[in-house]
Amino acid sequence: MFGNGNGVQQNSEEMTIYMGTNMELKGTLTFEGTGRIDGKVEGKIMAKGVIVIGEGAMVSSELEGDTVVVGGNVEGKIVGRRKVQLLKTAVVNADITTPTFLIEEGCRFNGSCRMSVGAEAAPAVDDAERDAMRFAATATK
Repeated sequence: MFGNGNGVQQNSEEMTIYMGTNMELKGTLTFEGTGRIDGKVEGKIMAKGVIVIGEGAMVSSELEGDTVVVGGNVEGKIVGRRKVQLLKTAVVNADITTPTFLIEEGCRFNGSCRMSVGAEAAPAVDDAERDAMRFAATATK
């Protein structure tokens, strides 16, 4: 079980990867499923699934995933094949490419957003994506 500091726990079976606040990575991280980053990353993060960047995370990277949810600091490039969501705690200096873009009031976003050419509306949210977004939202309250 993973705790987020607010009493909410995430079952490790639902999370493909979890990188805690005291961890640093320089290089490329590739995974399938749902991953949450609360530490520091310099490099590239690629996922077939959901990437959640936690409130305390420092990411200087290229992010590419089906859904990318950002609550921390990101510099670089973000590609969300389905959706990118910036939470109110996010500080983002990046160029974003995605068919669906959500930004909460209070977020600091400096960069550009390019809506994917010919992209259809994002498909219905599946259970794993819904759980990851709920986990990301509760972790930033």
